Amino acid sequence: MESVLLAAMFTAASTLSPANEPAAAVALDQRCFRLMADLAEAEDPRIRSLGRTAAQYFLGRIDASASGYDSEAALETPAPQGADRTRLLGACGNAMQAGGRDFRSIGEALAPSTRPTI
Repeated sequence: MESVLLAAMFTAASTLSPANEPAAAVALDQRCFRLMADLAEAEDPRIRSLGRTAAQYFLGRIDASASGYDSEAALETPAPQGADRTRLLGACGNAMQAGGRDFRSIGEALAPSTRPTI
């Protein structure tokens, strides 16, 4: 189940302005970073790779919005387990999916309306 949720999360990345995000969004990013760092240590190489990428994604969002965040200290706290872990995976996936829509919109806006002829 985790691999399906992780695969869905990686179809996205965010361009939302972290400086304008509410504190709850920053807290979610921090919790997602911790969870993804845990998944980055998984035995399954697919999960491990996705976890590493997602951890970097969330760390970038945190760095942009909460300078001074101590990622090393965060790694010392236990990662969520059980139902909390499942709920957090869903929330993290939703956050990344929302960002993916932003990237698609930007790409569509930047794409030329007509193709040049050669």
